Amino acid sequence: MKKRVAGMIFSHESNTFSLMSTGIENFRASLFLVGDEIAPALRGTNSEIGGFLKAADKHGWDPTCITAAQAMPGGTVTEDARQIITDATLAGLRENGPFDGLFVALHGAMVTETSQDGETQFLRLIREVVGDDVPIAVTFDLHANIFDELAEYADIAVSYRTYPHIDMGARAEDACALLDRTMKGEIAPALTIARPPQVAGCDDGRTTNNGPMVKVLASAARRVNQAGILGISVNSGFPEADVFASGPNVIVCYDKGGVQPDLPSRIAMELADEIWGWRKVNDRPISLGDCLNELGTLPAGKGPTVIADYADNPGSGAYSDCTAILTALLEIGVENAALGAINDPKAAADLAARNVGETVTISIGGKVDPNIGGGPITVTGTIMAISDGMFTYEGPMFAGLPGQLGTSACLRVGGVDVLVTSERVQLHDLNPFRILGVEPAQKSIIVVKSMQHFRAAFAPIAHQIFVTDAGGLSTPDPSKRDYQNVRRPVFPLDHVDRCG
Repeated sequence: MKKRVAGMIFSHESNTFSLMSTGIENFRASLFLVGDEIAPALRGTNSEIGGFLKAADKHGWDPTCITAAQAMPGGTVTEDARQIITDATLAGLRENGPFDGLFVALHGAMVTETSQDGETQFLRLIREVVGDDVPIAVTFDLHANIFDELAEYADIAVSYRTYPHIDMGARAEDACALLDRTMKGEIAPALTIARPPQVAGCDDGRTTNNGPMVKVLASAARRVNQAGILGISVNSGFPEADVFASGPNVIVCYDKGGVQPDLPSRIAMELADEIWGWRKVNDRPISLGDCLNELGTLPAGKGPTVIADYADNPGSGAYSDCTAILTALLEIGVENAALGAINDPKAAADLAARNVGETVTISIGGKVDPNIGGGPITVTGTIMAISDGMFTYEGPMFAGLPGQLGTSACLRVGGVDVLVTSERVQLHDLNPFRILGVEPAQKSIIVVKSMQHFRAAFAPIAHQIFVTDAGGLSTPDPSKRDYQNVRRPVFPLDHVDRCG
């Protein structure tokens, strides 16, 4: 008889320092599907559910998709949103069960109004429905903040190994392979967790260089060869969440029946020690002033110069409405440039109510918190394009998945084509520019609100890349944040002599 396996997503990366909350409307604007809506939309995509469905075909399962809920990183998830998504999930499990196994795609840094640890809060309620004997496999973003309680509710955990994240589907397949072995009785998996005393580390998880994350992942891979070690996940953590477990961590998944008793915890601590040893190695962004100086001396070359506005990255919960870079580019008079994107719902709606080709004077950006990254600026420009904002990700991240900017416009101000959107979207794909008439490869300068994910799509077309901190919410310096909940002492907020 085929194994009946349920699959679901409840994913959010919560920046607790944001003035904005994340409500159900934010999930609906990104991804919120229930039951039979899910498989047709996500099958064949580079997503966790895409990987789950591929694994189900491979292993001969009878899969049931329950819920798929994901929102753009932002402030704490409201209780209303949490309950709507959780209730839909629990109802689906009750109505379609019983199940032989569960696959649950999580982020690992979700904070709700009622819990610092949104993932465990969700899994605890799932366990109340399915019981303790049904194996649960979970996946995490490598920016997960992992609490010890995870080991009480999940049997298998697998985190992404790439940043930019281009392996979501593959990691889901890995988790499902272990789940299949568990349901067949071949293994009895369990988890152990360790974390060094630091709130940021592993060079924020970057894997496009030969930095700390790459080295620790290589160390972890070597240890998987030891008897009874099923998998090791290394997470750089998400310091924008002020929670007890914020920061890097290691999850060792092991077979309870085939491992030496002390081996999993020893491996986890060895890797935590290695992360600690790299704590002062970070690929920090340059200042806006240095970025502009470099820009002025850059020789012409094939492809655009890409500037990443690191601290205003909506992918880490920032507002995506900072205007400092736009102001600077206009002041120096750049030509043939594009910026994606200024999130300003009012300005987007006002522009969309006009006609393409009109010249308008309008205030854009800086409205959520004018004290961060430049306040609103008044500009005069020509409307080049208007769109409903619907697009399909080209990839490699999220390949095949739908995306939306909301009602949007391209406003040409001087020599800069500015994308003005009504939804916050990290610009790590070429198609958001294209639906508003901008071909990125033909521009001299492209500015993207992104920290690292942009490299997957933009590095192949770039002549040069600059990553700059222009003063947004997601600063790379944790000492600039007022932490209240993180465990103490913790590096770099306190003096800490050693790990462990």
